[in-house]
Amino acid sequence: VSAEEARLASDPDDHDARFAIAQARIASGDRDGAADALLEIIARDRDWNEGIARTRFLQMLEAAGLEDPWARAQRRRLSALLFT
Repeated sequence: VSAEEARLASDPDDHDARFAIAQARIASGDRDGAADALLEIIARDRDWNEGIARTRFLQMLEAAGLEDPWARAQRRRLSALLFT
């Protein structure tokens, strides 16, 4: 368990820790885990840190390619979160 995961376990609203976890997952190639962490930040506080979680999420989608099936599925998850 990383220090960030321990912080998050004690405070689910520690968005700094959750964002650090997302960044680490991106770096390790775990794009599903990174997307989950970023979407959780967006769900809890859409405007946290000037919307950096949404910006980073959209960067991941762009990097995958807009026609990529994974990116399309993630875009649907984001839309559901933002518009329902």
